[in-house]
Amino acid sequence: MAGEEPHDVLYHYKSAVKVGELERYVITYELYDGEEIPTDLSLDSLWLKVKNMESFTYRAAYLMGPFILYCDIRTQDYHHSQKIYASVDQPKFEPNLQAQQRCIAELSLHQIKKRYVWIVDVVSQILFSTIAQVAFEITIGKTRQSLSGKVDELVGNGSFSTQLTVSRLTTLDLWNLPPQLGTEKQVKHLVILTHGLHSNVSTDMQYLMEQIYKAQVKYPDEQIMVKGYTGNVCQTERGIKYMGTRLAKYIVEDLYDESIKKISFVGHSLGGPVQSFAIAYIAVKHPWFFQKVAPINFVSMASPFLGIVTDNPAYVNLLLSFGVIGKAGQDLSLEKESKNESPLLYLLSGEPLRSILAKFRRRTLYMNAINDGIVPLYTASLLFLDYDEVLQELKKLKGSEATLDTGNGNVDTQEHFFCKNLISPLNKVISLLAPQKFPGDFSKIPKKSFLESAMSTIIPPLPDQTYILDPESRKPVIIHDKIYTEEDLPPLPSESEGSFEGSTNILLQPFTMRRGDRKKSQTLEEAIARRWHKGLSWRKVVVSLKPDAHNNIVVRRRFSNAYGWPVTDHLIDTHFNGDDNNDLIHYDYVKSSDELIPQDQDGHLIEPNRDYAWITRVESTRLFDEGPTGMISTVSEMLDSFSKKRLCSQADTKDDVSQEQLAALELEDGKLQMH
Repeated sequence: MAGEEPHDVLYHYKSAVKVGELERYVITYELYDGEEIPTDLSLDSLWLKVKNMESFTYRAAYLMGPFILYCDIRTQDYHHSQKIYASVDQPKFEPNLQAQQRCIAELSLHQIKKRYVWIVDVVSQILFSTIAQVAFEITIGKTRQSLSGKVDELVGNGSFSTQLTVSRLTTLDLWNLPPQLGTEKQVKHLVILTHGLHSNVSTDMQYLMEQIYKAQVKYPDEQIMVKGYTGNVCQTERGIKYMGTRLAKYIVEDLYDESIKKISFVGHSLGGPVQSFAIAYIAVKHPWFFQKVAPINFVSMASPFLGIVTDNPAYVNLLLSFGVIGKAGQDLSLEKESKNESPLLYLLSGEPLRSILAKFRRRTLYMNAINDGIVPLYTASLLFLDYDEVLQELKKLKGSEATLDTGNGNVDTQEHFFCKNLISPLNKVISLLAPQKFPGDFSKIPKKSFLESAMSTIIPPLPDQTYILDPESRKPVIIHDKIYTEEDLPPLPSESEGSFEGSTNILLQPFTMRRGDRKKSQTLEEAIARRWHKGLSWRKVVVSLKPDAHNNIVVRRRFSNAYGWPVTDHLIDTHFNGDDNNDLIHYDYVKSSDELIPQDQDGHLIEPNRDYAWITRVESTRLFDEGPTGMISTVSEMLDSFSKKRLCSQADTKDDVSQEQLAALELEDGKLQMH
């Protein structure tokens, strides 16, 4: 091991993470024993290595993985609101740890104090497979050289120092109620987090979960419980109804008990419509629920409530309607549910959801003004917004040209290759097929393309060190925060015009510009938006984030998406401030959902209910509902199941096959079928 003795390695552990999984290592180092400081005390740094153990050939297996890790290292007392002066205390992170790559960090012992504590997070970046996993190893040594070589062959797994203690926490550990908050209270406030397309709640909304739990100190008389449904992982292309139904059943059947008296919902991207459907489903199937549980916060972050029809070239909308991203794509392209019904997003904007939304203490929409190539401003804002004021605020931002940056200049070779050979040519093809012509100097209002935003999920443009270390260097990102009521909407337009007919505001261009005959779709989108506002008020918070804004807004990864920290802070301060009696949004929609849903004398739902058949009807599964990436996961699961049955059959007929050999064969077979 490069001349180092085995005892120079203090800790070594090998593990693996699947989609939606992360592991946290809490490293505690006792610098000295007793109360007296030893005269021969050494302040030499420790060293840490996280290595992606997958084969080098797995780097190209994006659709079967991708087999990439995110990892970060920070001190226990780190918080993004505090300025870091010593460079040795600054957090380190690697957003794109590919197969056979390693991340090495110095754990500095630069102060004389009894105990040092660091936190290491290792997060799976797998998107498309429930079977694939990324193997990794974590090693801590006295010297940088001790991290070299095949450590496990010399020292095995575990801790090899009495001074060092490492606690390993899994995804389930992190999502359970933290011990310091575990005192039982009679009143529980259930907070449901909901992820979007090609995403998951357990890793992509883990940062938000931890920030919400920190607000527990403001609630001495109730207990916050933050949960999210993990069963929709790799199933997101099946559509809003599929995911929303499963989420609703999870809430009522798995989470609810008599101690839960309050409930809040926070959804990101497609999670906004999904959580909306879940609420509607609960209202119809379990009308007692919102009589017993008080709705507190309904929050969405960059959610496409009006679909994404007008923001796409015609051929993209055609592909969406054909199921290029499954049923979810058809939902977003405003395809009708059946021959005799309206699009799902239209149906969702009325009853029974509207009556339940009226009961929420707060209804808030967060949206990106720029740099979001996934969900345009008009659909995240429910269309009606003071666009002129938002545009003026954007122009006021000092150094707004900085929003055109795509990173900190340290572009990874793999990212450069991928963007040069795939993203750039595709963007050029799209520009030739469907050129986007904007009036004026559009470059001053940057807008990421859909492909660039999708790629940024894995390889995000990174914030610079100054932003991470110095809170004073961060410019304000909240550029518009206003409550909109139904009275704020313009009068209904004539049949030949829309409410924004002739608008020259560049922020509205994705909605108003023509690519063929869009009058019909624009009229439908406006109708949906007006239904969302009927009898309801909405707090609309517009933010200006650097790329990748769509994932930054929810801080998908703690440091890679750090530009979204101020949005999370705003969300927590506004919705989890300990004052649920402060109605930030007034509402006067008095029609109760109980009047709308037929019930018998005992309060049970009367079936069938034709008005809400679109909610309760069990849909037959169609071939392309899963979408391409959903099929990848399904086929992988089928092959994996087949492989296990075949191996078990071999084991039954061959007595000389040991359990260790069987496990090795199963692992090898699983990897072969994935690639």
